[in-house]
Order: sequence, then structure tokens, then C-alpha cells
Amino acid sequence: MLNVMRKQAGSWMIKVILFAIVIVFVFWGVGSFRSKEATKAAVVNDEIISVAEYRRAYNNLLDQYRQRFGSSLNDGMIEMLNVKKQALDQLIDRTILLQEAKKLDLRVSDAEVAESVMKTAIFQNNGTFDNRRYRSILAQVHLTPEAFEAEQKNVLLGEKLTRIIMGSAKVSEVEARQWYDWQNTSVDIDYVLFEPARYGDIDPSEEEIADYFAAQKEHYKTDPMIKARYVVFDPDDYKDQVTVNEDEITDYYDANINDFKTEKTVEARHILIKLEPGADEEADLAAKTRAEAITKMAREGQDFAELAKSYSEGPTKDRGGYLGKFQQSQMVKPFADQAFSMAAGEISEPVKTQFGWHVIKVESVEEATTNTIEQSNAQIIETLTDRKARNLVYDKAEQFYERCFEKDDLVKNAKLFDVAVMETGSFSRRGPDALGSQKGEFATAAFSLQPDEISDIQDIGGRYYIIQPTEAIDAFIPEIQEVKANVKADLIKKMQADKAREDAEAMSADLVAGKAFEESAALRGVDVKQTGLFSRDAAIPNIGSDPKFTAAAFQLSSAGKTTDLPVEGNAGFYLLRLSDRKAPAADGFATEKVNITSMLLRQKQRTVIKDWIDARKNDSQIFVEKEYLE
Repeated sequence: MLNVMRKQAGSWMIKVILFAIVIVFVFWGVGSFRSKEATKAAVVNDEIISVAEYRRAYNNLLDQYRQRFGSSLNDGMIEMLNVKKQALDQLIDRTILLQEAKKLDLRVSDAEVAESVMKTAIFQNNGTFDNRRYRSILAQVHLTPEAFEAEQKNVLLGEKLTRIIMGSAKVSEVEARQWYDWQNTSVDIDYVLFEPARYGDIDPSEEEIADYFAAQKEHYKTDPMIKARYVVFDPDDYKDQVTVNEDEITDYYDANINDFKTEKTVEARHILIKLEPGADEEADLAAKTRAEAITKMAREGQDFAELAKSYSEGPTKDRGGYLGKFQQSQMVKPFADQAFSMAAGEISEPVKTQFGWHVIKVESVEEATTNTIEQSNAQIIETLTDRKARNLVYDKAEQFYERCFEKDDLVKNAKLFDVAVMETGSFSRRGPDALGSQKGEFATAAFSLQPDEISDIQDIGGRYYIIQPTEAIDAFIPEIQEVKANVKADLIKKMQADKAREDAEAMSADLVAGKAFEESAALRGVDVKQTGLFSRDAAIPNIGSDPKFTAAAFQLSSAGKTTDLPVEGNAGFYLLRLSDRKAPAADGFATEKVNITSMLLRQKQRTVIKDWIDARKNDSQIFVEKEYLE
């Protein structure tokens, strides 16, 4: 029988709840209620990291990236992010941290565990720990309080050692000021751009195309492909077999009461009179006086939306200052405190925030509400039905999987269980198109198997798949005629880029020889343009984001200095000349000092803990199974 945690790792609902209830810090992004299995992914100082742990870590990381990137997460990004290595590294780091904590005889008392659990928001009801809610939530993920608290003790133990290690990190005011000056310096750049596309008369010969293909054959190599068969168990097919009783509805409502609450919202307009950071008292008084005059006009009956269009300096000016409906937590505190103390139709006195002075008009107010259990009944039944159907269908998938021992068993069992066996046809690591948005996950699972090997249960898009590759098709280099059009297009792009680089290098040689920037540019047929001032983390005016351009620009130290070599940016090859370099306002540091110090301290702390872990790794015996070294 597959173990309980393997079963639960396949459910998105379980993952969400587990993510919410586990206190996460540094290395606790993987969730690990550990159970040792015979198959191991790695061994750290004689302590086994099981394959099941590795899979959970890998899947949890994927979930986090899916939440961050949504549908844009694809196989290429997963490979670039090196999720496999990240997952294993997290487990190794976590294991080493716990081993070292135990060596140092660090301890976590039962009282500390209890305090941690009681402070966890999801276990609280109206700010107070609710034991019934605690047990109910753990029961929903098939965990006992003892199992959860044992793992929580490990979490706290790791945190305790981590705090000790990171305590050595300090940030001085001098460091913070140096970073502020470095980050907020701005430059104004004169530049020329040699765009590859300007060389439109390039037409390579047949011989050049053939030579290019011969040199770049690997680039045109096909992707490895496989064919697979699979069965799928869909929870929607089992909903009619599920019943939900009144006790279950009540327990769910009590355990998830926050889900049925609606926060108070305010619908409002505002007029903003901007105030620059670090503005002096005179500028502050002038802005406030303008805001007071606008308040007077609004209260005398002038249309607030029209006043906003005329006087507001905020981004909502063109919408008559309309902000829509918002919750209190969605606005900066002084603004929110004022808006949420007002009744519909009221116009506020001017309110100051870090953005300036605001005049607020409240359009409507919707008070906070909590739906009753009767009002929530249909929603709860739907949720519990979905959950029960998923558990039921997983049980069916597990029964199917446990009967699969040999390559023919997938087909035999499909007949026995009355499920269809689907065939994919050949597909690459991008996945079979028939599976739509789930094709990437399907391909990841399929490509991890050998031909005829049967996968364990895969949760893909809320359905459970058991997959069996039937044929592996190796990558191969096609004949030139099959890819000639692509080869020619690629060669033209290369030749255009080469020509652009050549002309940029020729201009660079002119500058070294003493020729004026404008004179050389005119000889080469390119215009000298100017960016205007921009900072390191800002888009370059009229260019946009171009990290190589920005890096080269900030390496120029004195006005008139040019780049020694062309800079290959997003649009082509640039030559840069520094027009102006401007230091940030000195008084701005006082405003940002606390935030900068906190940010630099977090960076130092991460560096300290990483260096400490790396040192412990060097002194440890770590063995990783070959298949997990990729």
C-alpha cells in the first residue's frame, strides 16, 4: 500500500492547507513529514533522503513556481530554474542544518512547540487558538497532532540554529549610505545604435548556406521524442457517488470560518497634491494649503470628479480620482484610516501620506459580513464533494497502480477497471498537444520513465494519470533540405549582426584614433541620440530595459568618456558616451535609511547562512544517486 503522505501529496487542496499550516523559514519550503523508504535519492552523513521526500520537495517547488509564473511556466523555464537540483539541495541543506543543531545540543521544548502552534493564524478563531479547529484541519490532511508537532519541533530547531548563525550579520550606516549613493546615481548617455536589420541586402549563396548548416548541425537536431499510453482517473466522474452529511458541513464551516467572511470595503475618489520625498517644511505647507483650498471648493458643492481632473497630480486624475472599491489593507495606513472612518458622501480634511496630501470623497461603504452556515451550505457541499471525489478517485487509481507489475498490466488492468487506455502518438518534452495546458507536466513524468515502465500516480491538472512510455525516439540531425528555409533565415540574421558589429567596431577604432563622436557617427550613417537621466534600476528612456546597455553606461566615470568596445544590446550594437553623471540628493538617504539597512541585512544574513551551510557540506559525506545528479 502506498504510504499516506504520498497519497496526500497528489491533492492540490492538501498542498494548499499544508503550505498554510507549516511555518516556513529558509529551508522549510519543501514540506517533509519524513518517512524513510528503501529507495533513496541521497545520503547525508549516513542519514537517508528518500525518493518520496525528493518527489515531495520537487512537486512543492513546482507548485510555488506555478503560483509565481502561472501558465507561463513551461519545460524550458523548469529546466532553466534547475528545479531538480533546487529540490535536492534544499533537502541536503535542511538535513545538515538539523544534524548540526543536534550536535550543538540545541533543544526545542514542548512549550515552544505549543506556543508556535497556538500562534499559527490558520489554527485561530477570532485571534485565539481553537483546539477543535486545529484538530479538524489536521484531520483533513490525514495528520495527527503528534505527527505535526514532531515535524514542527524540527522546524523550530532549524530556525533556532539559523538565528544564531545569522546573528553575526551587521550593516553599518556607512554601508547603507554607499549602497544608497550607488543605487540612486543617474547618468545621461549619448549613444549610437548599429541595428542588424538596417543591412537588408544580404542574400547568402547556396554554398554559404550549406557551410553554415555543416557548422551548426547540432542546432537543427530534432528533439528526443517518445510515444506513451496512459489511463486517467477524473474526480468529476465520481461526484455522483459522494454524499455529504450535516456534521461534515458544520465541521468544515467551523474550521474555515474566515473563508465565509467579507471584509468591509469603501468606494472612494481622491485628489492628490504630490510631495517629493525629503521635501522641506515650506513645500509641505504649500501642498497642504492647496489641498485645503480644494477641500473647500468640494464642500461648497463643486463636482469632485471635475476637481480631480483639474487639480489632482495622481495616476487616477483622468478618471476623476476614482479608486474603485478597496479593503483597508489595500491602502497606505493614513489614507485607509481616514477613508474607513467616513460615511458615504463625506469629504475629508487633507490627509498626508508618503505620496503627498490627499482629499478623499467616500462614494459608498459596504460593512463587513459573515455568511451563515445556511448561506454557505451549497458552497461547502461543493467543496466537500470535490474533496471526497478526489479521495475516492485516488483510491481507485491506487488500486489500479498496485496491480501493475509488468509492461502489459496497464492494458489488462484497464479492461478490469473499465477505463480507457489512451495513446499519445510521438511527442517531445513540450508534451502532447491533446493534453493542452497539462502537456508539460505529462511530458515531465513520461520522460522520467524507461520504455514500458509504468509511472506511479501523477496528479496533473486535478486528474490522476498512470503513464507508460511505449517507444523512445532518439534525436537526429535532419537533411539540409528539410530545414533549409530555417537555416537560410538564421544565416541572414548572423550575417546582419556580423555587419552591424563590424561597423560598430570601425567607429570604435575611429574614436580611439581621436575622431569626434558626432563626426564618426555621421561617416557611418548613424544618428547620435541622448537618453536623458536614468538610474540603474529604471528603464532607459526610448530604449527600455537593456541590462548590458545599463551596465556599460554606469562603468563610464567622467563626462566625454566613451565605451572602449561596442556593447551588444537587445536592439543591436551600441557605442556610448557619458554626457552627465548625477549623484542622488543627500537628504533622501534619511528617508530610505531604515529600508536600505533592512534590505542589506537580509542579504548579508542569506550570505552568512549559505556560507555556513557550504562549509558544513565540505566537511560532510554526501552521496547522491546518479539519476539525481543532473
